[in-house]
Amino acid sequence: MEKVVLVGIDISKDDIHACLKESVGDAGSRIRGTHKFPNSHLGFTELQYWVSQRSREASSVCYVMEATGSYYENLAYFLYENHLHVSVVLANKIKYYAKSQNLKTKTDKVDACLIADFGLSQKPALWQPLSCDYKQLRDLCRERISLQQARSRAKCQLDAMHHSHDKLASILRIKEEQIALYEKLLLEIEQEIQEKVSSDAELSRKVSQIREVKGLGLLTILTVLCETNGFLLFGNIRQVVSYAGLDVKMSQSGHYQGRTRISKQGNTRIRGCLYMPALSAVRSNEPIRNLHLRICERNPSIRIKGIIAAMRKLLVLIF
Repeated sequence: MEKVVLVGIDISKDDIHACLKESVGDAGSRIRGTHKFPNSHLGFTELQYWVSQRSREASSVCYVMEATGSYYENLAYFLYENHLHVSVVLANKIKYYAKSQNLKTKTDKVDACLIADFGLSQKPALWQPLSCDYKQLRDLCRERISLQQARSRAKCQLDAMHHSHDKLASILRIKEEQIALYEKLLLEIEQEIQEKVSSDAELSRKVSQIREVKGLGLLTILTVLCETNGFLLFGNIRQVVSYAGLDVKMSQSGHYQGRTRISKQGNTRIRGCLYMPALSAVRSNEPIRNLHLRICERNPSIRIKGIIAAMRKLLVLIF
């Protein structure tokens, strides 16, 4: 009889809590062991050995973990590089699964067992890491967004200080120096992004083709490509739209007809980077402008729907 082993992993900054669960055909499942390991390379090695000793007769072994910040990345890459099956699941899926199981206790050990149970019942897709180039560009694009946000906050604070009574010149000077530093760092990071794109002939060709679409710039295109790993794991545009959280969520029951809205259950960075290009495309790109006008005519009181439709259209064109 086929034995399938799932290792549910709950990761924190310092520790890894693992639960090994075994499924034997229709006979159900059972927990074969739980253990805590340090979140370090030594802990990864100990985890691999611990699992191998308890799954010698298993036909397949899969490690399932939550995407918790960046804490999971080193373990996921370690397991992948050792040719082991890894699944990385969004935290909200585990959260809703826990609610469906009516769990009232929450500890690291319980969470690890829950994740193992989720892996056995839901069979999540295997994880594929970003290519080295895309990962570096993704990190650069994310840092650029972080610097832009910090610069905007500093500018708002400086503007408020200019309108305050009895302001200190030293604090104004500090804020002005902060803004100048952010602008300098933004120029440096954008230059590094440009150099990385220029050094990759295939990526440079792809970006040049997409930039022919009016409204799309280099950084928007790169953000979308890096956040989706070049659309490597997407079979169709509907999956991409859903991943970006731009898919439509309906609310209807009996005679009740609620408002339709986008789900927003996806990658916020993709949605964020498409908003300003959509505004630009509505003015300069005739097909998108016509799409925007049609949507606004049908929904005159909710004009944001036209902008969302333009964002979705730009995402389709990048794909």
